[in-house]
Amino acid sequence: MLLFSTRSDYGSRRSELCQTRIAAFLLRAALALAVLFSAVSCGELAAAEKVEQLSPQGYVNDFAGVMDAESRQRITALCQELDQKADAQLAVVTIHTLEGDTAQDFANRLFEKWGVGPKGKDRGVMVLLAVNDRKYWTEVGYGLEPILPDGKVGGFSRDMLPLLRQNQYGAALLQISSQIASTIAEDRGVILTQSAPGAGPPAAEAPAPSFYGIPPALLNLLLLLLIFGGWRVLAFLFALGALTRYRRGRGYRGGWWMGPMGGWGAGGWSGGGWGGSSGGGGFGGFGGGASGGGGAGGSW
Repeated sequence: MLLFSTRSDYGSRRSELCQTRIAAFLLRAALALAVLFSAVSCGELAAAEKVEQLSPQGYVNDFAGVMDAESRQRITALCQELDQKADAQLAVVTIHTLEGDTAQDFANRLFEKWGVGPKGKDRGVMVLLAVNDRKYWTEVGYGLEPILPDGKVGGFSRDMLPLLRQNQYGAALLQISSQIASTIAEDRGVILTQSAPGAGPPAAEAPAPSFYGIPPALLNLLLLLLIFGGWRVLAFLFALGALTRYRRGRGYRGGWWMGPMGGWGAGGWSGGGWGGSSGGGGFGGFGGGASGGGGAGGSW
């Protein structure tokens, strides 16, 4: 009986050992496949964009996919207004890598291919970021070289370096776009509502932590009411909020709301914000402008 029990225990341990080895093997295989898939994916994403293959998608062309939505919208609205009021075009471009090319040469060839700026007037500017290479170049059309000399453009570029080093690509491009557009508008004697001269982008606020979607301030208030007022106070407030909302005919929109106390929504405290459009018009293509290679660039 003892011998049978010993053999049984030995068989059980051996079975467990085999299962452990199989599990370890499968884990290593899964990790190897994950690494391989990641390498292939990164290789595809980092493939060098070719000038011949790139077509304009609008004023903002985020081929590298590194810009936030708000910055794209703000730059687009700014470029639309600049085009309409100042007879000048600004193109913003991000790519993954130059693959041995220089940022200046790439920007110059892409500028000529797209024809940024009105034809014959050559009032165009292109801002290029090569994200993986950490290089940038601002190409200036012939018609804007007198008001955007290399030194001034270089200064604008240096101003955005801190943002680039923090990987805030959208904010960096918004800053330099605002400076360029403001310079052109001032020379033209027009006012751009989407850009204030010398104004940088608003500081990005980190999203406040929440508990199951409840904003911290509201959560603290609820806890205080629960401790000092009891559940009856909470029930009254929520009932009041629901009744007020019903009377206003607004219906339920999701998020958290506290009746007359304010407007907490899923994204935070409600309030005014940036308009997001210049009104009227849109991107109708670039006009056929030319550049002689003037501008400035560098790395970060």
